[in-house]
Amino acid sequence: MDAPKEAHPESRGDSATVTVEEIGPSRRRLQVEIAAPVVQAEVDRAFAQVGRQARLPGFRPGKAPRRVLERNFGDHVRREVLGRLIEDSFHHAVHEHHLAVVGTPEIDADALKPGEGLRYSATVDVRPTIVLGDLGNFDVVRPSAEVKDDEVERVLESMRESVAQLRPITDREVIEAGDVVTLNLSSQMEGAEPTRREGVLLEAGGGSFPLAIERQLVGQHRGAHLSLDVPYPEGYQNQSLAGRSVHFEVEVIDLRAKELPPLDDEFARDHGRSGTLEELRGRIRADLERQAAERADGAVRDAILDQLIARHPIDAPASLVDRRCDAMLATLEVRLPPGTEEEQALAGLREQLRPRAERDVRADLLLDAIAERDGLIPGEDEVSAEIAALSERERQSPERVRALYERPEARSALRVRLGRQRALERLVSVARIVPGRGLEQVAVENQSR
Repeated sequence: MDAPKEAHPESRGDSATVTVEEIGPSRRRLQVEIAAPVVQAEVDRAFAQVGRQARLPGFRPGKAPRRVLERNFGDHVRREVLGRLIEDSFHHAVHEHHLAVVGTPEIDADALKPGEGLRYSATVDVRPTIVLGDLGNFDVVRPSAEVKDDEVERVLESMRESVAQLRPITDREVIEAGDVVTLNLSSQMEGAEPTRREGVLLEAGGGSFPLAIERQLVGQHRGAHLSLDVPYPEGYQNQSLAGRSVHFEVEVIDLRAKELPPLDDEFARDHGRSGTLEELRGRIRADLERQAAERADGAVRDAILDQLIARHPIDAPASLVDRRCDAMLATLEVRLPPGTEEEQALAGLREQLRPRAERDVRADLLLDAIAERDGLIPGEDEVSAEIAALSERERQSPERVRALYERPEARSALRVRLGRQRALERLVSVARIVPGRGLEQVAVENQSR
């Protein structure tokens, strides 16, 4: 026997008494009280709707007495009424008190009781009040986008490495740096079960595996067995290994030498989609220059945003920071051990990401304020034009892209993103940008401004 669906009643948010308490620069607590007669009327209305729809054995449609409806649907009805009363009164309170709520409210409410009113609290984050000050006189250094010859040669060497052939070594048994060694490898982390991999290929001294293992391999011989304990530093990028020690059992199975193809015009034709080696070098240089220019432009934008934030010290709402941390974590390929250790490692990683997330949230809020003040938020026609441009850039069918942005939240997010881009472009256009040196030196110079 299923509870019938109930019609949504008209909003009664204006029947609530609301007080708003400031508990932080961007955090508010709403205390909401709805009088008992209002709550009872809503409950009665809900039971009347249920009674018209209920189909109960022994009663004609719409004729089941209230006590029977209470017995069969009472808990369900009161939960539904509670949710509706909170939703309606909360949205009305937010509107009446002009609260720019971000994130999801934290609701603290008890169950409805017969003959009693409803009291609940809602704790919310709100957008901070932003008073824009000086938006000119940004002085930033743009990193040099110059590409050196050795950078081009490193890319060429990487291309050669990617198509290298492995030749069995038959004239010696001792491993030398650069040999590609085949290993059977067993590893065991503290407090965990061992894992075993066979046929692992590892370049001795190549820097692609724990260096303790690579250093130990050089000078060993085919058939050697090694037992190694490898400690990982506290700041190791893989949080599941940081500050821990791993025991390795290593068996050397075979060793081979890499044979690299000659770096000539034939290599350029076979592997570089170019007619000659010099043409390939030119293509590589052009790609590196484009990437360097993009990094330099990014450094300029970051420096301007840092100065903008320094001039406008605003609070970053916690819910927005949490959401940004989640987005940043989603872009990382993090492998964590199961159980409690996973939770601890994830919490540690979130704390590392949080300063950057707070900075990004502050920048977004300031760009939103600039876009709104200066009329940079695009209209519907401009959003539609951007959706069409997206379909061309991403080489997707216009119908598929339009279908994605038919969802109001997706279209709204695109409008906000375009507004922020325009605001940042305006800041860049009025900034004083001077050419600089390498990216690391420029970062130091920009931070000192």
